[in-house]
Amino acid sequence: MTLSQRYSHHANRALSHAQTLADGFQHPYQDTGHLLLGVLLAEGSIGAQVLSDFGLTVALVGVYLKRMMERVERDTPAPPSPSFLLALQQAEEESDWLGQHYIGTEHLILGFTRNNVGNAIDLLRLLDVTAEQVRRRVRRAISDGQREFSLETIRANARLSEVARRVLNSAEALAVEQSHPNVSFGHLLLALAQESRVATAAILRQGGLDVERLRSALAHQHPSLMPSIEPLLEEAVNLAEKLGSHYVGADHLLLALAMLPVGQAALTTCGAAADKVYRLLNRTFNPPPLPE
Repeated sequence: MTLSQRYSHHANRALSHAQTLADGFQHPYQDTGHLLLGVLLAEGSIGAQVLSDFGLTVALVGVYLKRMMERVERDTPAPPSPSFLLALQQAEEESDWLGQHYIGTEHLILGFTRNNVGNAIDLLRLLDVTAEQVRRRVRRAISDGQREFSLETIRANARLSEVARRVLNSAEALAVEQSHPNVSFGHLLLALAQESRVATAAILRQGGLDVERLRSALAHQHPSLMPSIEPLLEEAVNLAEKLGSHYVGADHLLLALAMLPVGQAALTTCGAAADKVYRLLNRTFNPPPLPE
């Protein structure tokens, strides 16, 4: 699946799940019911919490959804139905009306419940839930100020270099591929280690990073690797400003990681030393002192 940069991490996960569900159930196409269950599978998302509040579970919704459509044999991924595409279009409109930079799982739900689009509404009826009930609960979550992580929001508030943008996109792709609940320090570390076009990969290798150890720890969701990168991004923006840079580069991302205690723990898990990575970054620019 190609990630949309305007979608939140959770929305991208929901879309990935929808495709997997349609293919796994051998349904002829993706409909909004797959999107509904995809949102529910996006653990930690606003949409999943809203649906869970109505007593919906992955197992229960899956049983009903599997039986709603005929099975077909196909050699290619199930295509999206017109209703599915309309729901995505309406989700984008809902986000725009709310003045938000991203499309999250909350907007996906608003998209398929606005005009009772596709078989998600039939699915809700079978489960004794109405579209209007769900819409009211979603609006309440939005009015309470709940938001989801999205690269689009970051881009709206920080000037990223092309390499930094590529690294963040890669980190999110890794998180979606493994269906992890957030884009974490571990995903960012692996993306930086794989970005050979700048110095970050070499600095991490010289600092002792073991890429295979990192991959294994990430696959097993080692606690030190799983915290969200949101505070790191804010720190990277601040560091770039202090260093007089007009943009946030991959080196600023790595510097922020090496300076934050949670980033130092992530480096240690993978065999690297934060102080050595920090010293190697001195060759790129003169960063502020490493916190005690």
